[in-house]
Amino acid sequence: MRTSSPAGVPVSVVERITLVLETFNGSGPLTLAHVTARTGLPRSSVHRLLEQLTNTGWLARSPDQTYELGVKAYEMGQAALNQNRLLRGARPIMQAFAHRTGFTIQLAVLSRGDTVYLAKVNGRSSGPTPTAVGQRVPGHLTAVGKAQLAFADLSGRQSVFAELRRTADGALVRRTPQSMTSEVQLADDLAAVRDRGAAFDRGEAFTGLGCVGVSLGPPDHIYGNLAGISVCAPVTSLDYRTMVGQVRVAAREIWDRCVAADLASP
Repeated sequence: MRTSSPAGVPVSVVERITLVLETFNGSGPLTLAHVTARTGLPRSSVHRLLEQLTNTGWLARSPDQTYELGVKAYEMGQAALNQNRLLRGARPIMQAFAHRTGFTIQLAVLSRGDTVYLAKVNGRSSGPTPTAVGQRVPGHLTAVGKAQLAFADLSGRQSVFAELRRTADGALVRRTPQSMTSEVQLADDLAAVRDRGAAFDRGEAFTGLGCVGVSLGPPDHIYGNLAGISVCAPVTSLDYRTMVGQVRVAAREIWDRCVAADLASP
């Protein structure tokens, strides 16, 4: 059960540890003052947690008294990647797709309203792309996030909508001029996703980068719609309509290979 103070600051030890560790996601080395400011926790509590996490290897402290993720974090992160059955089944399909088409392909999940990338295989025709494994991007801005959101059941969709990143006035966050900030716009877009069976990102998450995303597996299956894949390339070189069929074929191959054959087995 989640336990928070009246001000919204987490009280439980697990929540506080999680909050501190997540502060280092996507950042460089941080000082005690940085972590205190970013978490909103009392300075004494942050100092105690930093010391405990350093002693157990989750964090490493430099001579200049800055902290960064430690060996234990890398060790457990690699273990999570190696034991993930979806990743093991998806990688060969993704590698073959990138080699055959020249386009970059990504595997991702929705987590607390964000798209989190689990795997990425670069294609020669896509050029440099700004996404990275482990990166979080607001889910309503990515093709793979919208694909999963579109095929969630109504209660699940409402739950994710409540978790989407927002500005102080309640609008959905914007990252580019093409980003959608209105729930009405997003709802209309998700209806179009259900009609065509694929989601489009036309530079909404990253300027100039386009993506076509689909969900893995039928949404009414116990393992369906828990992840998705997307293909990305510069907006000017991506043929969205043509790519839909190819991405859906790749998604079906991944489903057949690992979800239906592995996860559904006793």
